[in-house]
Amino acid sequence: MHVDSEFTVGIHVLACYGILADSGITSRELGLSIGCNSAIVRKVMAKLNRAGLLKSGMGRAQTVLGRPAESITLKDVLLATEEESASDVFNMYPAVEKCPLSRDLRKVLMPHFQSAFDAMLGELSHVTIADIMSEFPEDKSEYPIFVLKQQELNRRENA
Repeated sequence: MHVDSEFTVGIHVLACYGILADSGITSRELGLSIGCNSAIVRKVMAKLNRAGLLKSGMGRAQTVLGRPAESITLKDVLLATEEESASDVFNMYPAVEKCPLSRDLRKVLMPHFQSAFDAMLGELSHVTIADIMSEFPEDKSEYPIFVLKQQELNRRENA
């Protein structure tokens, strides 16, 4: 099964804004926290924004969750960032028309793939961003991204 990393990047972004609300975290800082390029973070943030899961404003400290963390499910994140159907998740090779197996296998498999995809969405609909956040420390000083942000703010104030 193929689900791209944008799904987990989206979860990370939403959990980070939920845990570190009002910290003014940038896409560059999120990229450092996630271990990916900030352009990827911005691309995922744009998808989350379009889906109403994130609200991005101009300037620092303007990005917030689009809804309460308790009402954002992992299903919402998957559908905002990734595939929307079983045929998107379960990619198949191009059919060879001369071979009946190759030609008709997709038709035979798709109902099974759709059932598996529906079951996955059902499971993801029971897990919220708040559930994910509850598994991590509430103390913001535990997060390097927050500590670095505070050090940056202190340097600016002392300059």
